[in-house]
Amino acid sequence: MKITGTVTAGMEKVAKGMKDSVDNCKLDGKITEQQKRIKVLTKEIGNLAVASLDAGEEMSPEIMERYSAIKDAKEIITQLNSQKRKKTIVCENCGAKTAADMKYCGVCGTSIA
Repeated sequence: MKITGTVTAGMEKVAKGMKDSVDNCKLDGKITEQQKRIKVLTKEIGNLAVASLDAGEEMSPEIMERYSAIKDAKEIITQLNSQKRKKTIVCENCGAKTAADMKYCGVCGTSIA
């Protein structure tokens, strides 16, 4: 009888440990879900703030400093895109964009003038 009781107690302990692990996994999943929700909401707040700033609203100096950096980055992107466009041409035969320094279209092989 003593061995059976010891085995039963051991099995109950293992079962409880497994249940606790499953419960913790479920809780971890719920925590992760809420963390993702926070990230989405934080991004939405940021997008709303930038839209307000684009509309001319003023905010705290810390936000205005970061908005200025955003505007600088947007200007750099515009300049870089402009440079990028200068380095590509459109093939007259197939309409594919091709590097301006290429002798032939990379898609159809037509000679580039």
